[in-house]
Amino acid sequence: MTAEPGRRVQGNALFPRPILLAGVLAVLAALLLTDLMPRYAPGLLRFEHVMADLRTSFLSDRLASQHPHVAIVGITDQTLSDFKTRLPIDRHLLARLVDAVDAAGAKAIGLDVLFYRTAQADNEDLLIDALARAKAKVVLAAADERLGLSQPQIDRQLGFLAQVGRPAGYVNLATERDWVVRFKARPAPGSAYPKSFARLLAESAGHSVSEERRRVAWLREPLDGSDTFLTIPADTLLGPAEDPLVKAARGGLEGKIVIIGGLLPDLDQHLTPLTSLTNDKMSGPLIHAHIVAEMVDGRSVGQLEVDSVVLRLGLAFLAGFGFLIGWRYRLKRQGILLSSLATVVILALDTFAFWQSRIILPIVLALLAWFMGEFSGHYLGRWLGHRPDRAKWFTK
Repeated sequence: MTAEPGRRVQGNALFPRPILLAGVLAVLAALLLTDLMPRYAPGLLRFEHVMADLRTSFLSDRLASQHPHVAIVGITDQTLSDFKTRLPIDRHLLARLVDAVDAAGAKAIGLDVLFYRTAQADNEDLLIDALARAKAKVVLAAADERLGLSQPQIDRQLGFLAQVGRPAGYVNLATERDWVVRFKARPAPGSAYPKSFARLLAESAGHSVSEERRRVAWLREPLDGSDTFLTIPADTLLGPAEDPLVKAARGGLEGKIVIIGGLLPDLDQHLTPLTSLTNDKMSGPLIHAHIVAEMVDGRSVGQLEVDSVVLRLGLAFLAGFGFLIGWRYRLKRQGILLSSLATVVILALDTFAFWQSRIILPIVLALLAWFMGEFSGHYLGRWLGHRPDRAKWFTK
């Protein structure tokens, strides 16, 4: 008996229902990628960070010029050149800076300096007096339980903050294993400092802060090439009042949230997504300025967490759909083309999601889910699916 002309003869299938297999593979892939991989192969997730850093460095928000509401007064090596010690930063110097910034009409002052080291008593009294008489809202930075201070240092910090009587928030820079700051630290459970330094600063200036997202919403360099935030060296601010440069510097601080902190090349320097590709570092006060600015502007960057239901369903869908595609084109050359096309589509969707909605999707996990599904569908399909050359030894 011969086949009818133009009619395709198909072989027999060991398993003719690929949808069932796709469902099983989808569940297994989602569990593997969201539950087992972060626990047993965290190194693979570093690629996720690298891809996110690329999106951040090229697609983050960009203002036309300097940020209008946040400024920095930086204590540099030049500022400390006449002092015998660098740390702790001289309290009289800090007192003079607080007075100068307050006189300039700052809306809020953030002192991004930790006070757990012993300083000269007289100078410390001068700083306490300056903080007490400041008309602007003042917020101090504090080291919480995670910084590993000794008990005497903890007591020293608590004693100073109690004397000052100004609110203090924990420094909220969360450093990852690769030393890059991408996230804001959450408050430590049961901490004496329930709010972050940056959040207290934004709230003190009259801005309501909604539930914070973990990622920092960075700002790229402004379009006009200026600094992202007005940054004034402390020694410039403390110059003669009649100096035009000093007048301009003080005038630039009026009505702004001003962060006073160290801009020292060897202290409090961190890699960020904006600088990690060039291995440059960003100072702690500048990072805090970015965090304060996002709260003032109402900007945020979200991400799908590994343990979220939406992510699990999305990875399951990609794995299952990839399985069916691999099964469907297991005997055709289009399979390779479709793999490349799927990769491009996933990359494009991820880029669009960040560009339009400021959401970081787990692109590495998505690509892994797709390729797990497609390769499984391809090879299982060749083994279990219809094949014209399959022998009919399993049929009667």
